[in-house]
Amino acid sequence: MDRKMERKFGTFILVGLLVGAVFGFGLGAANGNTLLGIWLGALAGVFLGWFVAAAALERETRKK
Repeated sequence: MDRKMERKFGTFILVGLLVGAVFGFGLGAANGNTLLGIWLGALAGVFLGWFVAAAALERETRKK
């Protein structure tokens, strides 16, 4: 994996973390436990970001 792809991989994971945390904040506020909602949302976002990054890496390697 080259430097450009490593940076893209990290960006996908970070964006997933942020989106998940925001989504989790909303769920946690509705549930009454905001910190737990943020934590679980961020965890789910990281997994989602990792999945998208792995798909992008697979697509990039197929091009070569």
